[in-house]
Amino acid sequence: MALFTTSGGLKIISQPHDLHIKRIIEQTRITIMNNIASSKLQELQKAVQAALEVESAVNLHSFPIKVVVEGDAVLLSGEVEHIAAKRRAVLATQAVPGVREVIDTLQLRPVEAMGMDEVMLHVRDALLGENALCNHKLITVNRKGEQSVVHDPADAVGEIIIGVEEPREVVLSGCVNSLSHRRLAELLAWWVPGSTNVRNELRVEPAEEDNDGEILDSVELALEKDHLVDAADVTLNCKDAVITLSGGIPTGRQKLLAECDAWYINGVRNVVNELLPVDPA
Repeated sequence: MALFTTSGGLKIISQPHDLHIKRIIEQTRITIMNNIASSKLQELQKAVQAALEVESAVNLHSFPIKVVVEGDAVLLSGEVEHIAAKRRAVLATQAVPGVREVIDTLQLRPVEAMGMDEVMLHVRDALLGENALCNHKLITVNRKGEQSVVHDPADAVGEIIIGVEEPREVVLSGCVNSLSHRRLAELLAWWVPGSTNVRNELRVEPAEEDNDGEILDSVELALEKDHLVDAADVTLNCKDAVITLSGGIPTGRQKLLAECDAWYINGVRNVVNELLPVDPA
């Protein structure tokens, strides 16, 4: 530090030249680091967009997906055509180098326009009509948080609470007595044509250990129950939670629907669709 006195007696304190240089260097370093970080985020965002572009199940032109990068986490949002597009978009993003976490907020475009109350009624009726769930208490929750008991068997082994949130996202909570019941309730909710997403918060009591056999049984049940799919000649295999569909199927449309049924099953990590349609349309 240097002290100078002017002719008028005013004292001026002057900072050393090297300290000023240090501050400039530090500010420049911070600017460069911020620019590098911003550039890396932009590069990662472009890499994710490129991965989504080449994923055959994802149609970015008709169903654009918004990609937001925060550090090494990627947020996906928007509307997609079907569950296979939603799941494969997440897988494609996870495979991009540098991505540590994928936050999936993608919604399905509803097959049929419904309000929240209508979606609730459809889910309620679907669960009420399923014999495998008849020994579970069913409760609906309206938008005010008010609960209504719609089914209360004397021999209830669990309870399923049904809620619907914007944008027509079905929320299942409560407890069921097996993993297969948990998966079945979610499957039925996905099949409601007005639902855009299903959040499965059901607990299994007593707890069960999951395995490939459990997952395979649930996929088989889904194909059996789907009246839009003729799965008579479909062969299923499950290894490490990866479902393989092989054999013949009548149409290309049914090939997609069969894959979607597999993706609806909670716990499935990937689906390999080797089905050969008689009619590709």
